[in-house]
Amino acid sequence: MIRRVAVGLLVGVFVAACAALLIAQEETKTLQGEVIDPALYLREGRHGSEVEELIYDSVDAGQTLALLEDETQAVYLFLAGESGADPNELIYEHVGRRVKATGPVYERGGLKGIVVTTIEPIESTATQAQPSEAGLSFE
Repeated sequence: MIRRVAVGLLVGVFVAACAALLIAQEETKTLQGEVIDPALYLREGRHGSEVEELIYDSVDAGQTLALLEDETQAVYLFLAGESGADPNELIYEHVGRRVKATGPVYERGGLKGIVVTTIEPIESTATQAQPSEAGLSFE
């Protein structure tokens, strides 16, 4: 009798843990980072605006883009929301640039992905307007 109760409790805990993991796998998040070619990044460590043309060539040949997250340096593949859809559709114009991407995040077997619902460019401090360029004056 005690064994059955113990086994029942263990099974219950296991099912609850699995359910919690499944729920966590579909959490909507906002991530900040750079849009990269994951193959170029993994093979050679290359990313940034200096490889923008190489990334466009890869995307035009069918490569799925990814996000190199600022905080953790984790790579999140951009995923399509539906089977057969283009995962790069919202991302294409942001190749090699920093963005803020929001959508459901998935993780399985160490692989991470995001289905982007909204994306916003993040201006770097180098490209932000200086006060004189913005029509402001310190005189």
